[in-house]
Amino acid sequence: MLFDLIHFERPYWLIGIPLTLLVAYLFTSNRSGENTLDKVVDQKLLQHLVYKNTSGHLNMWLGLVAISLCWIGLAGISWEKKPTTMFENTQKTVLIVDQSLSMYATDIKPNRQTQLKQTIRDILEQSKEGDIALVAFAGEGFVISPFSQDRETITHFLLALDPIIMPVYGSNLSHGIQTALSLNKDGTLPLHLIIFTDDVNNEDKARIPTLLKDLNVQLDLVAVGTEKGAYIKIPDGQILKRNGKNVIPTTPISELKALTTSLGGAFHHGRLSAQELAQITSTTLDTEQTKKAQNKSIHWIEKGHWLALPFLLWLAFQFRKGMALMLLLSVFALPSEKLQASPLDWFLTQDQRGQQAVDQDNWQEADRLFQQPDWKAASSYALKNYPTTIEALEKLDRNAAENYNLGNALALNGDTQGAIKAYEKALEQDPAFTAAKENLDYLKQQKKEQEKKQQQNKDQDNDQKKEPEKNQEKQKNPSDSGDKNDSQDPSDPKKDNKKNEKQDNNKTPEDNKQDNDSNNKDRQEPSPLDKEKQQALNQWLKQIQDDPGRLLQRKLWYLHQEKRSENRFTQEDGQNPW
Repeated sequence: MLFDLIHFERPYWLIGIPLTLLVAYLFTSNRSGENTLDKVVDQKLLQHLVYKNTSGHLNMWLGLVAISLCWIGLAGISWEKKPTTMFENTQKTVLIVDQSLSMYATDIKPNRQTQLKQTIRDILEQSKEGDIALVAFAGEGFVISPFSQDRETITHFLLALDPIIMPVYGSNLSHGIQTALSLNKDGTLPLHLIIFTDDVNNEDKARIPTLLKDLNVQLDLVAVGTEKGAYIKIPDGQILKRNGKNVIPTTPISELKALTTSLGGAFHHGRLSAQELAQITSTTLDTEQTKKAQNKSIHWIEKGHWLALPFLLWLAFQFRKGMALMLLLSVFALPSEKLQASPLDWFLTQDQRGQQAVDQDNWQEADRLFQQPDWKAASSYALKNYPTTIEALEKLDRNAAENYNLGNALALNGDTQGAIKAYEKALEQDPAFTAAKENLDYLKQQKKEQEKKQQQNKDQDNDQKKEPEKNQEKQKNPSDSGDKNDSQDPSDPKKDNKKNEKQDNNKTPEDNKQDNDSNNKDRQEPSPLDKEKQQALNQWLKQIQDDPGRLLQRKLWYLHQEKRSENRFTQEDGQNPW
């Protein structure tokens, strides 16, 4: 009931009250034994020799009360609350993202897709209010995320988004805008469209003005790519070709800028500067873009400054006597770089301060503060400092989980044999440790394949060394080789088969297909370090491992199948896949 009437904004300052009373008690108890004249002088005579300050006790008690009130004031006491009407931003923003294969173009390192995702993440971090939706388009437009204020969810969808998972390849910007407009049920309400693309065709130039006609739309277009262009390198490492030639998509900067200007929008190119980010994310709200929230906010009005007044009055009377006190207060009033003033921090250990740094996602500070080896290992692992992680874990009397973490660190540090031993030790302690079993099997398989490749390379080197020796023997005995050739029958089937095998250097399409499949399989197979890192992060952070890219791919495919009969443009119609 008390806290319904009184509220403290900074309650940790209340700890100063018992500390002040304790200091006052110690100070007065020590002074009580200072007068020893009563042992040598009679009490009747002593009262005429000693002067007693009758106002001293009153002054002390007034000081204690004033200082205690000051502590309460610093705690931010409040006994008055006021309901405040809240307003929420109803502005709606749609991110329309081009996911055509041209986003794999390498004119921007490593490719256009990487810069596009970085730019969108900058916008999501800068934008704090309003609803945001995410629409991706290639040959068709798809709603990836409807309107939401949860920026983290949109960021997760963005990380899983990739041109290769789109069910229909191509670049249909007008269909992407049409899909974005379908999210806005009331066409009269304002809508902010942010388009990310690297191309526009003639059909889009004709359809887009018609789609946006008579709509309250704010448009920003961000062009990705360069006018020079570059070849398209798809994820499996191959270069996209057409008719045997590399496809080199270019970004028509002038055409995109002219289209944006004709629609009354703002054009941007490449990675956005801080000024451009502020321009895109700034919101000038009007009555149509704000509404009253359903709940009112309860705001406590702080009254602590009134309780500082008695302390200032008492301090004024102590001006001459309290010079030492004033100097002490002036020392505590000196400015400092750290503006946090919590007395409870004085009692925290280094490990507890390191945990506070982890809560603030400051792993570097946590790594500097941690003293316990297991916590030190966790912070070093998060900073990818694997040698330090290994050193910290090796000092422990490890259980199964810690041996598993040691195996992850060793694998990421390149010590495959040591990682295998750590995983085996973890399985000895806990035979049901599934993650350690999977990692152990994977590393053993990789080790066998590596040894097999080394043996093949060794055999190839031996064959190459033997070939020069054979050639030298043939050069030394040319007549013998000629006689042997002459003695053999030209119609000998063995000779013909050998000759055919040597001359058949051109591979058939079936052979090329098999080679490409095997190469793609090798390229798509994750490296040991990537798999170990994923397993390690799963163990450290206790997150559920999933594949959002595959789930998103299935979702887009189902959406494509639902409206396939309505589509005017399909992949079979001959539309360019980039």
